[in-house]
Amino acid sequence: MRRILIALGVLAVLVIGWIAVKDSLYGSWLGQSGVSPDLPDYSLEQAWLKRPAEQPPGGWETPWGVDLLVISPPVTTPAPKGLLEAGAETQVIDFERFAEQIGLEGTDLAVYAPGYRSPSPALSKSRWRSSLTTSADDVRAAVSRYLSSNNRERAVIILAGPDTGPLLEAALEALPDDEAFRRRFGGVVLAEDMTGGGWDAKVGNCSEGVESCVVPSSLSTSKPARRLFLPSLSRSRLVFSAEDDFVPMLQDRAASLSTWLDSNAPKPAEPFNSWAADEVVDVVPIRRPNSDQDISGERGN
Repeated sequence: MRRILIALGVLAVLVIGWIAVKDSLYGSWLGQSGVSPDLPDYSLEQAWLKRPAEQPPGGWETPWGVDLLVISPPVTTPAPKGLLEAGAETQVIDFERFAEQIGLEGTDLAVYAPGYRSPSPALSKSRWRSSLTTSADDVRAAVSRYLSSNNRERAVIILAGPDTGPLLEAALEALPDDEAFRRRFGGVVLAEDMTGGGWDAKVGNCSEGVESCVVPSSLSTSKPARRLFLPSLSRSRLVFSAEDDFVPMLQDRAASLSTWLDSNAPKPAEPFNSWAADEVVDVVPIRRPNSDQDISGERGN
């Protein structure tokens, strides 16, 4: 009998010890990435999780085009500790799963979703939160690049995914304050966990073509039940969901904004380079001293 009690006691100690250390052991097994990714170059396709294959018509066309700028959630698929490179395969897979689960995959909206250096879910909660500062820097740079090179006077609506508070703030900081932009800014659609953060003041003015500059939505997340004996990470893999009217709501908001702009806003003039960029132009070759090699195209222009 005594041996049985001793065996049960040893077994209990082993079980309690396993439960106490299993998560840290799992994190150690995933390892450290050992990579410090650079700021993404948002002129390159691979820095974006999604953007139109072809440049949509500019705001000088009718109907007035509307873009949906998506701030996607940080990665929750297990990955080595550290920062994931923007547009890494894991981040692409997570974004595609997010888009599919909320119904965004089948929308005909022009969607722009920047990749960014995302913290690994294997990081501790404090390090994960501090790493979002780097993610926010990337999103700010992505929005600036989008506005200067891709927006082309189109209207824009921002969709903020779950857990993206600091990223949304960075995106809003990059938006212009001039009247022309605010007239075609369709505001922000928030995930459920993002409400109550004083976003009305942070978002600021938006177009009269929408009823509200900040819209709570049915976009939400759920977490799997915490596993007692199997290892978990500090941030579990999320499941995303939204009600059936979520995507139609986005489409209706974009359509209303487009109609209002066509009726109430002055049409911007089509810039010269919108058509000249498509023309083939012959240039005088540029050569280095003592060389016959033409280097006029080395800068990618």
